[in-house]
Amino acid sequence: MNELQREFSAFINNMDVRLGAFVLADLPETFEKEDGETVKFPKDFGPQSLPMLELLVLSKFPNTEEILKPEHRRFFEGLIRYLGETYLRAIGGVWDHDESTGNGMPFIRPDNADGPAAGEPIPLVGIVLAAVDQRSAEVFTAVLEKARELLGGDGQPRRKCTGLSLGVLNAENSSEEEVEFLSRFIGTVEPGIAAWTQEQADPSSWGFDRESLARLGKQVAVRYDGPDDMIAEDETPFTAGAMRFIGETVRRIAFGQWRYGAGLEADDPRSKQPFIRFVIGEQNLDLVPWRLIQAALENDDAIASALDAVIEMREQEAAEAAESSD
Repeated sequence: MNELQREFSAFINNMDVRLGAFVLADLPETFEKEDGETVKFPKDFGPQSLPMLELLVLSKFPNTEEILKPEHRRFFEGLIRYLGETYLRAIGGVWDHDESTGNGMPFIRPDNADGPAAGEPIPLVGIVLAAVDQRSAEVFTAVLEKARELLGGDGQPRRKCTGLSLGVLNAENSSEEEVEFLSRFIGTVEPGIAAWTQEQADPSSWGFDRESLARLGKQVAVRYDGPDDMIAEDETPFTAGAMRFIGETVRRIAFGQWRYGAGLEADDPRSKQPFIRFVIGEQNLDLVPWRLIQAALENDDAIASALDAVIEMREQEAAEAAESSD
């Protein structure tokens, strides 16, 4: 996997959290139209939200130079995610990436009359820049209408498409504190892991796999005599990196989601901690990386065993689903 592929994988894998943060933190509850009327801002990824979204963008950015400034990158990326997911729901298609399309960012390859993902790419960065430059508040919708025409027939999508594999965080299933934390934290996960692995013996041997989790458990058991040693100030770089590595590894392998323990009782293991949530059937299973590091003091296989338990539950879930479909 090359660097471009790694970046694309991270973009998709973090879609739910990053997009949820954008919707909850960056899109307003209401918006004042040009005629002075205050209306509710639609946040439903529907076509009707596109004109309002474009007006919001125009109100924030007077020119393309402004929106491209580094301090606006988080908003710009969230905007691209929202715009892309809205197009996917309306016309069908897939997220895609390559070296020559999309100004270095993922883009949408839409369905059309010739079949799934057979349409010309929709370069989201270019569309946003065109909207800011033209200032008509009609660009986002015009792109959608053209893509609908190319679908043929009644212009309705022929399949349900989205880049989300997990539920997006919103005001109903999350809190502002959680989304605010995750919007900052998620961006530190992969860089933090990269820096952490470089400090370990044989850096290139660390991967997002069970073997590395087992290795980390043994390392923790040897490194620390007790819990107090872990919380020493000079150990923070190691434990912070290890926590990110554990969480991201189990998340990728077993299809979980980063969450944060906001508003929980102080004795709850998840309180004020990032953790991984797995939705298995109708139940939630939460793993707290920091607690797994602590557990490795008593059982150096605790971290890898936690992954095994989730995989076993996933396999049981799949078996039950297959049985019910027979």
